[in-house]
Amino acid sequence: MSVRRQGSSELQASSLKLRSGSLWLVVYGVWLFAACVTEDLGPMPTFEVPHWQDGETSVYVVTRNDSALYRSVVNLEFDEEMGDVGPNDSIRVVPTLIVTNVVEPLPEAGWFYDSVQVVLRRDDLLPLRTFRSVETDISEFEISARYSRGRVQIEKQTIDGLTEEELRLPARFHSYDMVHTWLRAVPLVSGTSFRDHLVIPFEFRTVPVKFLVLGTKLIPTQLGDIMCREIVLILPTREVRLWYELAQPHRFVGLNDTQNNTKMVIESFRAGHADSLPPVH
Repeated sequence: MSVRRQGSSELQASSLKLRSGSLWLVVYGVWLFAACVTEDLGPMPTFEVPHWQDGETSVYVVTRNDSALYRSVVNLEFDEEMGDVGPNDSIRVVPTLIVTNVVEPLPEAGWFYDSVQVVLRRDDLLPLRTFRSVETDISEFEISARYSRGRVQIEKQTIDGLTEEELRLPARFHSYDMVHTWLRAVPLVSGTSFRDHLVIPFEFRTVPVKFLVLGTKLIPTQLGDIMCREIVLILPTREVRLWYELAQPHRFVGLNDTQNNTKMVIESFRAGHADSLPPVH
């Protein structure tokens, strides 16, 4: 009888320890979640919207391991549309910027086509929607993302069918698909740094990111040497260095992704018409 009682007491004690451990894990998980949600990202710099040009076209060459593989053509266009209004809001027109990036293979590369179109507000550079279509020799997919207040609706179409998901967004975010463009508005002051979140529609998630503005760097291109400011994009698993021309309109000159041995450098540029924001109605 005493043996049974002793065994029962030990079992109860073990069960109590297990429950206490589980409760501690739950409390720790809640604390960790709360810490992530309430993390102070620090101040954002005041973005200085560059002198966008309607019809501006930039052509880039993408190399990997020093071999030219793809050509990327980026076009900027102006437009305007109805803003995101609630039932009690007045109707207003929002000036927008449409950025289209088409990537096609050079003769030496394999089959790869990547077309991305992003529509963003010209005043605060927040995304309104994106559409991306990718084709390779073994797969293809289309993905769209529509942004509204505090959330994004994502649809991904593959040969396996349609996947839809709505994500709640953090208070501060930008779209990964437009990062090359909106970083043109970051003050090119050495030492400027800030934290943000990037929405990655392809993966149905957001990731934390840090940006750091470094010193000047002279980038050799087919257009001549261009004096740039280097911005480091620091993701949880990689870093990418991007180059922006110091002079207006702060063209995106290229990038260096050392982890993937990939570079992207401007090859040609065609200017458009200077920006003139229409009056807000």
